[in-house]
Amino acid sequence: MDNYFLTKPPYGNIKASSSFLRFVNKGLRFLKLGYNIAPIDTSADMNTVEQRINYFHLLGSVLNSEIQGDVIELGCFTGQCAMLFQKAIQLHQSDKTLHLYDSFEVKFKEKGDIQAFLIDNFKKAQLDLPVLHKGYFQDTIPGQLPEQIAFAHIDCGFGGDKMQHKDIVLYCLNSIYPRMTKGSVCILMDYYDPEMNGIGIDINPGVKLACDEFLKDKPEKINGLYGNQYFHAYFRKA
Repeated sequence: MDNYFLTKPPYGNIKASSSFLRFVNKGLRFLKLGYNIAPIDTSADMNTVEQRINYFHLLGSVLNSEIQGDVIELGCFTGQCAMLFQKAIQLHQSDKTLHLYDSFEVKFKEKGDIQAFLIDNFKKAQLDLPVLHKGYFQDTIPGQLPEQIAFAHIDCGFGGDKMQHKDIVLYCLNSIYPRMTKGSVCILMDYYDPEMNGIGIDINPGVKLACDEFLKDKPEKINGLYGNQYFHAYFRKA
């Protein structure tokens, strides 16, 4: 799996506190030792190594089981998660299409055209380009969703008001759920439950509020996933 884009291009952003550490990491990459001395910068790549591993195996389970539908991501930024999804699709020689939805307006640490960064990342990784749906979710979904969904990743966190965030996540869930096929998987970034996950960072509490309200009258149950300092969770369509 190319080490989840950690030691082969396009490399994740390495969080190195000094120019010396960055220099050492470049040397390790040149020697192809498959090792980094500094972790990826989660504030730039929007995920941890553990989360990348979870994504790969959950999507793999969907692909191996030949669950009907395409793959979607709501909130993709520069494509660090999306590249992994496309890599898995191509490794499994699947005919599924990857659809990405984002306004491409939020820049975080990046400067410049976020959509262009995403496209460039896919080209560097020699991956087929996904179908891009540029715009706010209320304008692109559900109208531009595929008819059937096998795998969904919801990552629309912004660190703002938790109730506003809750409403956005609820809108996403209500839009995709009717199109999710039996056995499909939905992953929610930043779902954090202290009883389920233990000590961690509840960076976007609106996610849990939305998901718990949405699933309260449905047969599906949420399953927490370990993601190091950050967390996420998933449910599988019954």
